[in-house]
Amino acid sequence: MIRPCLLRTAFAVVFLFYGFANISANCVDSMLLHIQPVQCYGLRNGLVRVDSVFGGEKPFYYSIDGFTFSTRPEFDRLWAGSYTVYVRDASGCVLSWEVEVPQPDELLVAVTADVTSVEAGIPVHLRADVWPDDADIKIIDWRPPFLFDAPNALEQTAYPSVTTTFAVEVLDKNDCVARDQVTVEVTRTSVYFPNVIKPTSNSDDYFTVFAGEGVRQIVQMQVYARTGEMVFQRQNFQPNDPVKGWNGRHKNRKVQAGAYVWVAVVEYLDGTQRQFSGAVTVVY
Repeated sequence: MIRPCLLRTAFAVVFLFYGFANISANCVDSMLLHIQPVQCYGLRNGLVRVDSVFGGEKPFYYSIDGFTFSTRPEFDRLWAGSYTVYVRDASGCVLSWEVEVPQPDELLVAVTADVTSVEAGIPVHLRADVWPDDADIKIIDWRPPFLFDAPNALEQTAYPSVTTTFAVEVLDKNDCVARDQVTVEVTRTSVYFPNVIKPTSNSDDYFTVFAGEGVRQIVQMQVYARTGEMVFQRQNFQPNDPVKGWNGRHKNRKVQAGAYVWVAVVEYLDGTQRQFSGAVTVVY
């Protein structure tokens, strides 16, 4: 369709007819064009087609450069811009008409994150801004996909566990595509395990896991004696709560002073888990 060009067509017909009144009555006097805009900004798929020729003698010959004529009335693979369409009839009369192959505004997207560096498991808020403002977006795709529950939205919240490049791709009603990305550096949440406990103390009498906000829970923590016997075990508990840890007792009795091996599995807010191990010394 050529909504704006139909008006230009009428103007050109009137102009050509009256402006060249001395041309033979058998010459081409007007034409009906179909102009197909470029699909997306910067592409080369515009089209100009002569649908009808009025006046003149058949056969008609067509050109878009004024030099090379053929019986093919269609010119495709055009960039956006101005062109001159020529029609020549069998008598040699030529009609030329200036046409414009339009293109839509360039589709752009820009991604921003509210932070550039964050501890593992801490939420990152992402936003994609699209231009032009009135773009009719039909698909929004965020990556990595496993970090997004509902990726078809311009605003997202993700919980990365490692340094991550977030990318977004938008597709409009014309199937034009725009992409952008942003990288957020992720540092591991601080996790601290005491290396000494003193069961007779009022402050250092428990062994447990201390962690930052990026940790969801302690999946499991076990403590073993030098003999290999497990002297403590707890599952699915919160960090930073001393009374959930080990108090240096086994079967309600104080253990002997010395080193005890421990193993703990920590789960971060994004669901990933990491195993830690070490030794804690019991002193009296």
